[in-house]
Amino acid sequence: MDERDPLERPAGMPPARTPGLVRRLYREEWAAWRKEYRKYFKYAARALGLGFIAGYVFFSLWPAQEKKALEFVVQSLKDIPLQASPLILSLTLFYHNARASVVAMAAGAVPFLFLPILDPLLNGGVLGLLVSIAKHQHLPVPRLVLTQILPHGVFELTAVLYATAVGLYLSAAMGRKARAAWLKKRARKNSAPPAPVPDFLETYPERTAAALSGSPARNVVRSFVLVVLPLLLVAAFIEGFITPSLR
Repeated sequence: MDERDPLERPAGMPPARTPGLVRRLYREEWAAWRKEYRKYFKYAARALGLGFIAGYVFFSLWPAQEKKALEFVVQSLKDIPLQASPLILSLTLFYHNARASVVAMAAGAVPFLFLPILDPLLNGGVLGLLVSIAKHQHLPVPRLVLTQILPHGVFELTAVLYATAVGLYLSAAMGRKARAAWLKKRARKNSAPPAPVPDFLETYPERTAAALSGSPARNVVRSFVLVVLPLLLVAAFIEGFITPSLR
């Protein structure tokens, strides 16, 4: 009769490896993307495209407004030292974009309003403005897009869309929590059992209970550190070191 401990691994078999912290966090992030963020990412991408089309059409029809809009954009970027060394420029761009992403994601703390969607709308509008200006100045628009926007924009815009998706998820989660708290308070006041929480804000209805008891803030911080910051860092160094040489 075999009296070995059932938990004891057979001789010669390597011990089981516990997933490292980083690997576990990225697994959680991948699960969150599949179950929560992907839907909101699509909304953010549509907002970016809509902002671009609206900006391009508006400034193409009313070119007199281009100067005022461009001055506003330049004023918002005045803290970026364009003549500095590539390293300083990259780090400043990274800080500037990371700060903007924090603001966009934090806006999701307001329930129901889905304020983070404004970020891709504005970014798309700025892109439409730049393309309209290049067209009116008879500059080679396709070449400018391929050399001055696309190399770093692939990473930067992906980070913008991901941050927006996470912010939208946070806004939906906060909306669920606010509604659940209101229903609970009303039920306690009426001495009646609480009504079920509707799933109109839930991407996957079967996860409603887990979402209500979980910590959306933890998910937001994890997503920002593991996905948004690395993408912005790559984009900043491409824009600081590579983009200027493509002119």
